[in-house]
Amino acid sequence: MAREKMTKTKIDSVYWYKQNGKKRFTYRYKYYDRHGERREKTERGFDSIEKAERALIEVKAAILDGNVSFVENDNLTVAQLNEIYVEANKTNWKPTSERNHNYVMNQYVINSIGHIKIKNVNNIVVQKDLIDPLIIKGFKEGTLMSIFRRLNAIFTFAIKNEILDRKKFSTPNLSRATESIKRNALSIDEITRVLEIARTKYKITHYTCLSLLLLTGMRSGELRALQWETDIDFENNVIHINKTKDRYGSRTPKTKNSYRKFPMNENIKSILLDYKKWYEEIMETYKFRNPDGYVFVTYAGEPIGERYLKRIIDLICERENITHFTPHYLRHTFVTIQLSNKIPVSTVAALVGDTPETIYKVYAHSFEKDEVHASKLMDEIINLSSFEESEEFEK
Repeated sequence: MAREKMTKTKIDSVYWYKQNGKKRFTYRYKYYDRHGERREKTERGFDSIEKAERALIEVKAAILDGNVSFVENDNLTVAQLNEIYVEANKTNWKPTSERNHNYVMNQYVINSIGHIKIKNVNNIVVQKDLIDPLIIKGFKEGTLMSIFRRLNAIFTFAIKNEILDRKKFSTPNLSRATESIKRNALSIDEITRVLEIARTKYKITHYTCLSLLLLTGMRSGELRALQWETDIDFENNVIHINKTKDRYGSRTPKTKNSYRKFPMNENIKSILLDYKKWYEEIMETYKFRNPDGYVFVTYAGEPIGERYLKRIIDLICERENITHFTPHYLRHTFVTIQLSNKIPVSTVAALVGDTPETIYKVYAHSFEKDEVHASKLMDEIINLSSFEESEEFEK
C-alpha cells in the first residue's frame, strides 16, 4: 500500500494528507533527547490544522521545559503504563498484592480503556468507558472506588516518574451506583446467637475457628496458618502470629505490624485445649497425617482451605435466617468491643496487627445498641462449659 503524500501547510512542521478521501493533518517535529541523540516526534490523524498545531505546541513546550520524557512516552497506552507500574513495584509487593492488582486491572480497566493513550484519558473516558458500564452491571459504589483507585495509582506513579505531566481526570460520578452498605461489626445479639448455634449444631472446628476469630481479632489467613509446634504456647499463654495462608500456601505477612504475640487468656486457652483434645483423638483414631502441623483441620484431617470459614458462615446464615456476614466481620467486632471498653487505640492496633492510623480510619465505630465492658462481654458470649457436637454437619 502506497504511503500517503505529505503536503506542507502554512504552519512549520505540520502537514496534510488524504486518508479514505478525507483531509487529515499530522505534525513531524525533530528534537534532541536527554542523551543528545536526534529524534523525531510525530502524530497523525487530526481532523483540523488547529488541533495538529495545538498538539505540536504542547510537544515544543514540554521539550523547552526540559520534559523530554513526557514527549518520549507520549504514545504510551494505559495497558503499557500498567506494565511499567507493575514491573517497578513487584519487588516490594507480596505475591497476593500483585495478583490482586493484576486481577482488578486486567478484568476491569485494561479490558475497557487499556488501548487508550494515557495522554487522552480524561473525565469523559473514565466515566463513559470505565465506570458507567460497571454501574449498569450493578457494581456497588465501594467496588467502583476500589477499581478507580487502581487506575489513579498508576497515573500518580506516571507523574511522579515524569512519564506524564498531569492527570486529566478526577473522581468519577458514582451517584447512580448501588450504595455499599457498611456493616462493620456484629451486634451483641448476633454474636451470641451465631456462637450458640455453632456450639450446639455444628462441629468443634467450626465453633473453635469462629470463637478464636472473635476473641483475638485475627485475620482468617492468620488463623489458617497457625501451627501447633511454633505458634500455640500453652506454657506461656501466648499465640504467635507471624504468617498468613491462602490458596498458594503459607507466607510472611505484608507488614511488620502483623508480627505479634497475642495473650492467651483463660477463655481462649480453654477453647483451644478442648479442640486439641479432639484433634489428637481424630488424628490418632483415623491415622491422619498433618506433616506441617496446622492447628485447624477438617474431619478428613486436611488443613482447612481458604473458603472453609466462608462456607460455614454462609450455611449458618442461610439455615438460621441470620443476616449475612463474612469472617472479617468478627475482626471488626473484636476491635469494636475493645474500643467501646476504652482500650487505647495503640494497644488495640498492636493486638490486631494494624497501625493506630488504620484503627482510627477503619474501626472507630461502636455497636448500634450497646457499649459493654469488653471482658464481661467476652465471658458472656463464650459459654465454655458444654460444647455439644452435632451429627448434622459432617464436613
